[in-house]
Amino acid sequence: MKQISRTLMTTLTISLYLSGVSQARTVTDISPPIGAGLGDVLCPQLQTPVTTPFPNNNNSVSPSPNQILNFPGLSCTPKTFQTIAPIDTKLFVEPSGGTTEYFFTETVVNNTSSIWDGFNLKIGFGLNDEFAPPELILVPFGFAIPDFDFNDSGSDPQPTSSKFTQLIQDGSFNLLWSGGSVAPGESIDFTFSVDVPDDLDGNNFYNSFTIRQVPIAAPVPEHNSTNGLLGLLGLFISSLAFKHKLT
Repeated sequence: MKQISRTLMTTLTISLYLSGVSQARTVTDISPPIGAGLGDVLCPQLQTPVTTPFPNNNNSVSPSPNQILNFPGLSCTPKTFQTIAPIDTKLFVEPSGGTTEYFFTETVVNNTSSIWDGFNLKIGFGLNDEFAPPELILVPFGFAIPDFDFNDSGSDPQPTSSKFTQLIQDGSFNLLWSGGSVAPGESIDFTFSVDVPDDLDGNNFYNSFTIRQVPIAAPVPEHNSTNGLLGLLGLFISSLAFKHKLT
């Protein structure tokens, strides 16, 4: 019930922007990252301004000239995870008159105690417990929202990772990396593209969106501890048998 209420609040907040003239959007600013993944680190409260030299440039075959390098920018870069938990970054947008594509580069640091065997990026709305992906807030037909600009036709540059080799695109709002590992103390580089689109049917749906990122910890093998316990048990039984023999 609590999650439903939070999702409803996110939906109501977004609904405040449903009226207005049909426009596309460009990214104007990036807020400092926030989330449990940062641990006790407090990011400097600095907004990162974003310039868009080529608005309305959808479907760039090469990386878009509208580049957001070293995401998230002036605050907490590189993004450093202290715990296995989400970090959310809000991007603010304004009307432009077409669909604008952005190319992102980012370095992420594993400062947790776990080996990562995957990494997840999501687009949604809201922060922390009020974050909601588009499929949860049931974006109505006729509304266009940001998405990861990637398909198999080669019309857009594919996302890249310096350590993971397998990518699953679960819809337009979710990238799931696997096929590699990031040990504690290591860093990993990502690139990806995001479309910030026109609304359809004269709708003006949002003035910001969120990119959520969360590492996936590799499972800790249990067989080693089990084998150790069995070994100790074996030694104990052998010791009892030896004592019995002596008596």
